[in-house]
Amino acid sequence: MATYARREGFWRRALGVTLPLLVWIVHFAFSYGLAAAQCSPGGLRAGGPDRLLLGGVTVAAFVICAWMAWRRRAALLDRHAGLARRAGALLALLAAIAIAWAGIPLLLVDGCA
Repeated sequence: MATYARREGFWRRALGVTLPLLVWIVHFAFSYGLAAAQCSPGGLRAGGPDRLLLGGVTVAAFVICAWMAWRRRAALLDRHAGLARRAGALLALLAAIAIAWAGIPLLLVDGCA
């Protein structure tokens, strides 16, 4: 039985499942941390947080998660795919949606309030 699960180690499989969530977490922490730092009294920036930097980070994180979801889409249709492969595909899609949702304030917020 030389299957996918046997050729792959535990840590590699665990990283394959959790990598989209790690991308989302890093994006979320960076975006809101930068906005908080640039809107604090000590680092107040005219015009609010750097929207170009935040937009670039959001687009990059979204593209990474969308690419992972696209690459793993076959696992959703394969009846013999294991739980790790299916969970990795669904979590990549969920992380892409979460990144897009967290990026909406970039379009709506004009500055620090």
